[in-house]
Amino acid sequence: MSRPPLPWKKGKSQDYTAFQLVVNVCQDEQGNVWSEHDFLSDEDQELARGLSQGGVPQIAHALLTEAVRRETFMCALIMQSKDPEFFQGWVKGTGEEKVAHEEQLGGYAQHVITRTLEKMGHRAAAGILAMMDAASLGSDKARSE
Repeated sequence: MSRPPLPWKKGKSQDYTAFQLVVNVCQDEQGNVWSEHDFLSDEDQELARGLSQGGVPQIAHALLTEAVRRETFMCALIMQSKDPEFFQGWVKGTGEEKVAHEEQLGGYAQHVITRTLEKMGHRAAAGILAMMDAASLGSDKARSE
């Protein structure tokens, strides 16, 4: 299946289901950054719940895809600052030269993402397990009352 044409309209159609998330970003005075996400509206939440597994895999894939794109963009900016001809080399390059530029940028982004995941993975896991524990305690408490 090919990508549905933009703009995607919120809702369930014959060809796709589309909903929106909001990503909140916070940076403190020391430069530490945190984020969280939620549905834009109750309608968006209901649309996601109508998907397989409540939309969890679709949301994970979408946020990961956007994170990879953003990190790759940051890497491209860094590469461009180090080599002002990097982007023009891709624009003016032959097919093989374009592929070489893409592989170089992709490899750099993969390296950065891998290093970041090594630093963040355990904290992310701890946060998710704590969130799941809090949710299960809430549901256990509600069942016992």
